[in-house]
Amino acid sequence: MDLIDRLYQKINEAPLSPKVLLARSYAQGQQLLEQICKRYGAVFNVEVQTLRGIVTAKTKSELFRRKISLLDEGQAVWVVRELMKQLAIENPMTYINESMLKPGIVNQVNRVISDMRLAGLRSDEVKAECFTNLHKGKYLKRLLASYETYLKENGRTDVAGLADYLKPGGDETVYLAFVPTGWTLVERNMIHKLSGDRFCFLDSDAPFYKNEDFSTNRFSMFRATGSLAEVREGFRRILSDHAALDRMEIILSDYEHYAPIIHSHAEALGVAYTLSNGLPLVFCDAGKAVVGALDWIAEGFPVKRLAEILRHGYISFSDERWSRTDWIRLLEKSGIGWGRERYLALLRPERLSEEEREQGTALFTYVKDWFDRLPEGNEWNPLILLEWLTDFVQKHVPARSLDDANVGATLREMKKHYSASPSEPMPMDLAVQYVKEMLAGIRIRVTATPKPGAIHISSLQNGGWSGRDRTWILGMDERTWSISAVQDPLLLDQERITLSKHLEPAKERAKNVRSERESRLSQIRGEIWLSYSSYDVGEQKSQGPAFEMLQVLRLQSGDSSLDFGALEHSLGEPYSVMEIMHAAELAASFDEIDAWTILLHESNGKSKDGRQIILQTYPHLAAGYQAQNYRLNEKLSAYDGWLEIDTFANSTDLDSIQRRDTISVSQLEKYASCGLQYYFYYVLKLRPKEVSEFDRTRWLQASERGSLLHDVFRRYLEDVTNKGTKRGVHNRGRLAEIMEIVIRENELCIPAPNMHVFAKECEEIRRDVEIFYLNEVGKTDQPCFFELELTTHDGEPIEINLSSGIRFKLKGFVDRVDRIGPHEYRIIDYKTGSTSKYKATEYFSGGTQLQHAIYSIAVEQWLRETGKDPEAKVTEAEYYFPTERGRGENVRRTQNRREELTAIVANLLESRNRGIYVPAKDSKVCGWCDYQAVCGSHVEWMVGKRESSVNADILNTLLEVERHG
Repeated sequence: MDLIDRLYQKINEAPLSPKVLLARSYAQGQQLLEQICKRYGAVFNVEVQTLRGIVTAKTKSELFRRKISLLDEGQAVWVVRELMKQLAIENPMTYINESMLKPGIVNQVNRVISDMRLAGLRSDEVKAECFTNLHKGKYLKRLLASYETYLKENGRTDVAGLADYLKPGGDETVYLAFVPTGWTLVERNMIHKLSGDRFCFLDSDAPFYKNEDFSTNRFSMFRATGSLAEVREGFRRILSDHAALDRMEIILSDYEHYAPIIHSHAEALGVAYTLSNGLPLVFCDAGKAVVGALDWIAEGFPVKRLAEILRHGYISFSDERWSRTDWIRLLEKSGIGWGRERYLALLRPERLSEEEREQGTALFTYVKDWFDRLPEGNEWNPLILLEWLTDFVQKHVPARSLDDANVGATLREMKKHYSASPSEPMPMDLAVQYVKEMLAGIRIRVTATPKPGAIHISSLQNGGWSGRDRTWILGMDERTWSISAVQDPLLLDQERITLSKHLEPAKERAKNVRSERESRLSQIRGEIWLSYSSYDVGEQKSQGPAFEMLQVLRLQSGDSSLDFGALEHSLGEPYSVMEIMHAAELAASFDEIDAWTILLHESNGKSKDGRQIILQTYPHLAAGYQAQNYRLNEKLSAYDGWLEIDTFANSTDLDSIQRRDTISVSQLEKYASCGLQYYFYYVLKLRPKEVSEFDRTRWLQASERGSLLHDVFRRYLEDVTNKGTKRGVHNRGRLAEIMEIVIRENELCIPAPNMHVFAKECEEIRRDVEIFYLNEVGKTDQPCFFELELTTHDGEPIEINLSSGIRFKLKGFVDRVDRIGPHEYRIIDYKTGSTSKYKATEYFSGGTQLQHAIYSIAVEQWLRETGKDPEAKVTEAEYYFPTERGRGENVRRTQNRREELTAIVANLLESRNRGIYVPAKDSKVCGWCDYQAVCGSHVEWMVGKRESSVNADILNTLLEVERHG
């Protein structure tokens, strides 16, 4: 008789007496009763219980009467941690000091305390001499004593202490349990106290690989090249025979590894399934939001992490005036990057543009609410953080599914459950570790017992009880199938044996686990599939089958002499991700990969040339293939940036196009530098993401530092020249005062990562400003305009008139204009970089340095048209480098090449209007281009096309510009 028969016989010995089946879990007991009912019909007076469940229920009234509360395992961790900290404070040289109170160590100590109490050990019975380390023995003895005192003084008890409140059973209930039970001494005493002599142990069956009844099953074994291939092959077999899904149970040897793979494949196929252990919370949107928010905190509040969970829709804001994209765009444009101070500084209304102010104010309200409830420094608390996450989910995570709702409900229960637990301030990273440990216990989609119409997926620790007639055991490789017998590092096996015979050593525990597993699997009947992965993709190495797989082969064949070589032979070649092993008439397509594999596979084992079929099926792939061919061709094409716009058909409108366009000098220079970059930015309007990255070694970005220096220079010169109306009287003290004001303003808007970096960069700024001062003191010219905006009286962009009728509207600012003589002016552009690219021989630098020439004409026209100086002439332009890096140098260019400028601008506008947007000539430009990922090696492909006579007519105007030095 098997276990089901023996259990049914025992139940029927006294059919009218109440019976309690003590199972390892309620699901196990329920499945056993279902098997009995399926085989013999209904049974009566049988209740399924777990030992801890029934003991808790039996002691509840007594605990209530004595006003004692039960401490569960989760709460006990916090109690033990508090006691460990007290010991560490009392004696900093204790065995586990305060700096070692990490989640892993605290959990390990908590398990040891629990083991000792469940073995019936009291602190006065623990002898420090029993430990290999006397210091450790004294510590654990004292900690156990502190724990006992805590329970007594606070009116609490743990599971081990429930024995004191358990009253002997007075009814006729019969208790049934299976061997081995895995119960500790205290648990055995509890059940004997409850049952008296009304207790019956049912012996376990022989291991499955020795069980004669098990040998009558129908076996099928296979192996695959990786766990993904193993799962796919199994599903192919499930789909091919069209059997009812609720006939199958899938037992996973490594549940956490295989369950997500099974889940994703079943979802893709629309196959109904149940999961005995569920899935981690990250398999639903609410779980991803929780983990994402926690990572956002742990990583220092980076904007990219917040934008990521927004982009995927895991969180949302209650203010629906703006879309998810609007919120992401605002975050990325804000320049916050990271740090709570930067959020609160950079989202203030006064820092935002007028069009962003309303949305920015709303976002500021959200983030201020978040940060107001989060601790700072070393004042973090895991329970406060858990409460914050619960509130965050409630406010910002929409419950789009039952899983999302379950995560929110579980968080609220956890918050309530742990509210009374002791907890103390700690560093942020440690608090986050504890919360992650707590979140790891949240599971979704848990269905402990099988459901009709669905495959049941269980683990090797709890599977095999469903009674289904088809079972598939995955992952029977030697590593996964083995049971660890590693000793507890805090309470070694030798110490366990010396302390008490009731403290189970690791080797004995592993033996009992293996015995229970092998006995349980022997109950399986029907068709059995056994499989394993012969290759570990992660570690990139082969792995062999478990010894039990060979034992099943021996059992099946009746030949005990078979070895692993025979097993290898019987298994055949390992199955792969693609469907290539089955005969065409037996092949079952799992997805499009299998479908294509079958389609392109010849009967003789060779592959067909499917290029044309694939290109016809996937038009986008065909377009990419066409683009590749065009780029390899010598002739210029649209795939090289030539749009073939017919300017002759619209030649009469060219003048109006030029007058209608409003351009900036930077646009023209960018076009001359790289037409493709110009096309991406100004034509397609593809904007690179401007997300500030956290850098603990830098306060200001290069552009921010440049803006700060420009602001200092402008304020100072406006101050000492009375806004350009008188000759300046320089004052080093006044300059330093203005500089410090500007630094403080920037510090409020852009907080520094730390004071050391802030002080370092401030000192660098002071040195730059000193160089500016020393250069200005020796000058005799009159600064008269600062940050000059080139507009008309109506605020419209000024129209620039060049020779040959070239006209265009220009927008831009000029850093500074100096009067150097009667009606004679010089424009100045501040540069905070180096002078390397501003060479004397590179007046126009192939069209990439036009600012000095165009701005000179623009300022001259502005001075005349506004009446500031009707006889004005701008004769010089200067690139000024008033910084330590630029060494206070200047590059001055006389404005006497306006005819050349006209020709260059005309050629650039003509080339642009013809639709020529070819990549840069110089590959160095690609080094700092934001579109490098899109463009790739386009510059290299264009070298030959630039020089080819085939493209001469197309590129002549652009090449003419590039020849100008």
